[in-house]
Amino acid sequence: MARRNRGGGVAALAAALVFGSMTGSALADEAKKDHKEQKRIGEAAAEKELYVGKLALFDAKQIALGNLALEKTQDAKVRTFAQKLVDDHKRHLSGLKAWADSKQIEVATIDLSRPPQSGTGGSGAMQEGYDKKMEGVDERLNKAITEAEKDLDKLREKNGREFDKDFLSRVADDGKKGQDMVKDGMDKYRTDAAFSELLRGTREGIASNERQAKEMEKSFRR
Repeated sequence: MARRNRGGGVAALAAALVFGSMTGSALADEAKKDHKEQKRIGEAAAEKELYVGKLALFDAKQIALGNLALEKTQDAKVRTFAQKLVDDHKRHLSGLKAWADSKQIEVATIDLSRPPQSGTGGSGAMQEGYDKKMEGVDERLNKAITEAEKDLDKLREKNGREFDKDFLSRVADDGKKGQDMVKDGMDKYRTDAAFSELLRGTREGIASNERQAKEMEKSFRR
């Protein structure tokens, strides 16, 4: 009579348990990797939204500076330059918002007289990464807005030639900082062709206004 090999069954069961354990572990590792990748994507999205917010604030401040000059200056050349500043940055801001809409990125609405309006919803690892990176964003943005408002308030106190000189000086100083900020974005997001092109045009416009402000400022030092 043939003998039944019971050991084979135990061995097979043991192998199945080991294989199942390995498969479960592999699945767990894969899930962990996917969670990590989704979280990274969320963090990158938050970083990009933060950067876009900085650009929007820069445009908003330059528009406010230009409008203030249009209200206070008595110099025809300064008035012409102020209008150009407003027009340039309204165009930059419009292009930024159009690009952001195409990427489903919200741009904070900033006019330096109201708190920024923004918000995003979602769930999962991607949202977890986004939320983590965005912690304290409102505070940082509000702090930057407060600093911009302080600059504007100081300028409002000036009149006549002193106002014109300080207005041009502020535009020139901001221009240097703005170019550095835009270059950072061009380096970081160089793989995004549309965004890089938008930033390139923005940087050229800022550089042009900075040069013009410096040249005009010289005439007020004589």
